[in-house]
Amino acid sequence: MSSIDHTVHTYFGRKYMRNLLWSGVLMVLLSGCGWDGTATRNNDITPLTAITITADYSTIALNTSVKLKATGNYSGLFTRDISDKVTWTSDTPTVAAFATTANPNRVTGKGAGSAVLTATLGSVSATYAMKVSTATPTAVTVTPAAPTLAKGLTTQFAATGTFSDGSTQVLTFDAAWASSDATVASVSDAADDTKGLATALAAGTTTISATFGGISGTAILTATAPTLQSIAVSPAKPSVLSLTKTAFTATGTYSDGTTGDITSQVTWASSNTNAAPAPAAGTTVTSAPGTTTISATLGSVGGSTTLKVTGGTLTSFSISPNSRTLVKGTMGRISATGVFSDGTSRDITGALAWTVDFPNRATLTEPSGNVMWVSALASGAVTITADSASLRKTATVTVTAPSLNHLEISPTSLSLTKGSTGRFALTAIFNDGTSQVVTDSSSAGSPTTWSSNTTSVATVGTTGLASGQVTAVAAGTTATITAAYGGTTITATVTVTAKTPKRLDISPSGTTNAVAVGSATPFTATVTYSDNTTADVTKDTVWTISDANVAVLADSQQLPGQVMGVDSGTATLTATFGGITAPTVTVKVP
Repeated sequence: MSSIDHTVHTYFGRKYMRNLLWSGVLMVLLSGCGWDGTATRNNDITPLTAITITADYSTIALNTSVKLKATGNYSGLFTRDISDKVTWTSDTPTVAAFATTANPNRVTGKGAGSAVLTATLGSVSATYAMKVSTATPTAVTVTPAAPTLAKGLTTQFAATGTFSDGSTQVLTFDAAWASSDATVASVSDAADDTKGLATALAAGTTTISATFGGISGTAILTATAPTLQSIAVSPAKPSVLSLTKTAFTATGTYSDGTTGDITSQVTWASSNTNAAPAPAAGTTVTSAPGTTTISATLGSVGGSTTLKVTGGTLTSFSISPNSRTLVKGTMGRISATGVFSDGTSRDITGALAWTVDFPNRATLTEPSGNVMWVSALASGAVTITADSASLRKTATVTVTAPSLNHLEISPTSLSLTKGSTGRFALTAIFNDGTSQVVTDSSSAGSPTTWSSNTTSVATVGTTGLASGQVTAVAAGTTATITAAYGGTTITATVTVTAKTPKRLDISPSGTTNAVAVGSATPFTATVTYSDNTTADVTKDTVWTISDANVAVLADSQQLPGQVMGVDSGTATLTATFGGITAPTVTVKVP
């Protein structure tokens, strides 16, 4: 060898050894990081040095097949399955041939004899000797023999053949598969790895058969109704203020892919009842700051979500009004305001447990959110009690039954712009000199009713908080609004003018507005019309906030435009009126 040749060989030898050394160091480092040796990208550092071929059989019957596996050895450092990367060839394809497109490494016996099979990758190759016999099938066995499968689920059947020479061989790929009732279950006969895979389609029974060489084997598949596979609890990972009624939904996913609301069927639990007790029918009232796992279980299937509670611990609360008189047949509002350990206060009406000592005299109804109505049924005094854990407050209501003298409506007329709202208040004056606002009264005993004689111009709300609220629909003739109570009616008028909104603005309009957790911050919406006049339309605007885990609208009915912080982060406040959306405002909760 010349000195030049020696130098060249020494150089490349040293380079090769360096590659091996660094590869070894890299393997040690990766192993220390928890790597299990499975390649996550194509190897371009350590060279392939050998290939080993293995198979379940070295002799197969005519017209049967078997998969071969090629394992690559990379310089003795690691091995990897490279069956899908090598090129497979047969020296005698009339005996054994690679003829399956879906499985290039599957060899099929074409004729009796011997063949040498080769796997090649780059300059490295290996061989495997395969024989094809003339044995014929004498029996085919299908397993599992009698499975039960829920609608929508799948099971893999296997076919095993017994041959005339006493040998056995898996025939799952080579057999022809069929279902006697394809409406109950289907079975794949595709020339790929799905062969023998059955899918339950409807409740019933079907025979699954596998046939090879004129010999068949069967199994009985029983399909049942779909079964529950998983439960999803929503909302996912919510953040909620303390003393807030929070509703969770459990959605079940079944074996046939269908879903359904199973909120009322599951068993609910809370891992930290100090933060929130276990939901009842999906609804809980948060207690104090903290984190808890809310879980829903049905049988052996379960799902959960994490609930974060913010906003301080309730230290006291008050009821308003603390004492009042209601006329029989009327309704009145009652509410509760809580004071929290972080110094904030907010309406907690909907989070308390309310009771009445004489339900024959008065009842409580909670139509939504933080709205609570007292309905006066019969003369006498009642005590209303509100509870929250160890805290309790009471209020008294006296029900009287004076006779009606007359009604008063205020204002007597409204002038509104199309798309805006206004409100009438109805007051009943009684013969004993007392009076009461009966705008919202809608009990069976003596309901208040509202109506508009021209709904194309203006409509009027008839129930709950919407009672007496007029919405301007379109400019036109004057609409007459009629209120009736106790057999007496009174009217007022509404005039609607048409203006075209051209711009809507939110105030404050800064790019980022800070909102505290548990405290309500008011925003207003101002519309500018085409004649350049402006109007405050806060109460008529549709307000939305992008992330309820960061901030919520305090009360869209009673406190429109007021935003309350829930947890740290940012959210987008949007206001829409008359088809126009204001430039959005970013709300930041520290």
